[in-house]
Amino acid sequence: MIDIRLRSKISPEEMKQKIGKILTDDDYNLLIHKDTTIRGTDGRVVAIFQKGVIPNNIMDESYETLHDLKKYQTNNRGLASGTPRISKGEGKRSATAKSIASATIGSFDAVGAKQYCRLTAYSGKETNEYKKLFPLFQFIGDEMKDKAPDRYNAQMEFVDRTHDDWVIPNTPFTTVTVNNSYPTGVHTDKGDLDEGISTLACIKKGDMQGGYLVLPEFRIAFKMGHGDLLIFDAHQWHGNTKLISNSDDAERISVVCYYRTRMENCDDMDSEYLKRLKVQEKKLIDG
Repeated sequence: MIDIRLRSKISPEEMKQKIGKILTDDDYNLLIHKDTTIRGTDGRVVAIFQKGVIPNNIMDESYETLHDLKKYQTNNRGLASGTPRISKGEGKRSATAKSIASATIGSFDAVGAKQYCRLTAYSGKETNEYKKLFPLFQFIGDEMKDKAPDRYNAQMEFVDRTHDDWVIPNTPFTTVTVNNSYPTGVHTDKGDLDEGISTLACIKKGDMQGGYLVLPEFRIAFKMGHGDLLIFDAHQWHGNTKLISNSDDAERISVVCYYRTRMENCDDMDSEYLKRLKVQEKKLIDG
């Protein structure tokens, strides 16, 4: 395992120009393609890259379910979509100009108009398919425990305070975002735990090139390939270079596992369902 200590980063002014944009090869100096640990100037782990660590049988057993999630399109990924946001009118949430194949599965905390905790629509309706992914999530959690024990233990303190209804069994995660074959614009992740750390697993089919995961502040990129795992601080600015498809079956699936910060405040599933009914009742009364 190569160990790299960061010494400098680009200026805030230069960084500001990259936010929301798809990156290019000019945005990094170092391309990581071997097992490597990246540490900040304070020695704290920023990223741990592992090449081909995810077993083939786990990837094979997960692929069909992950591939099927491609049908879920969203225009609510903000800067991560890599496309500009457009206004829907006064008092309405803006949306990205282009829908992307990105699905959130697992659990979600009370936020916005939905003041109740819940499973995402997919996880609640497609329970059997969702459970097929548990071995992948559990393997990723075990790697996080082994390679980043301090961050794992910090995250598990929150998991231990969270009702089992909302935690993916035998993992430090509550929630997973699955992105299919699109490069993300430069962004930082919102809603995941500051004390913990996020993970990014990659499953590829066909001939898909590019899509390097770049930390532009530090001018470092990771060449994410089939079976690779990146354990990293997703509160750092990050984004992708352009993806280039060279075959009809080309596909790159990114699986991002994390713990949503406020899940520890959720009651059990039955109690949260009653909260949901009250919210819906109030909405009907208010018209």
